[in-house]
Amino acid sequence: MFITAGLAGLAGLVASLAFLRAAGQAGGAGGYIDPRFKRILWYLIASSRGGVNRAKIIDLVNARPANANQIASELKLDYKTVLHHLKVLSENGLVITENRDSYGATYFLTPLMEKNYSSFQEILARVKKQ
Repeated sequence: MFITAGLAGLAGLVASLAFLRAAGQAGGAGGYIDPRFKRILWYLIASSRGGVNRAKIIDLVNARPANANQIASELKLDYKTVLHHLKVLSENGLVITENRDSYGATYFLTPLMEKNYSSFQEILARVKKQ
């Protein structure tokens, strides 16, 4: 029984890796855009209270990687507010840092966010029209 459960889990892992490999090879402006990721972007940017600040943070980090203090200073936001938004963005796979718990940790866009940046811009454009 354990062996069959292990084989089923292994088959699922192989399928997931194949999907990620295919998505990674498609990349670029005309590449594959994961619809699940686009739904996450819609929720985090357009459907929640902090969406405007999160969009500003994503835009800033795309321009140049920065730490929470630099982001707070640049965007004129409270430091703790920025930490909260960075945590939300990190938990949802939009930004990443090597040492999150240390002061001065630099944040970058994840490769997935970089590949789907055009979706982010599209969402921003549609939200601004409303």
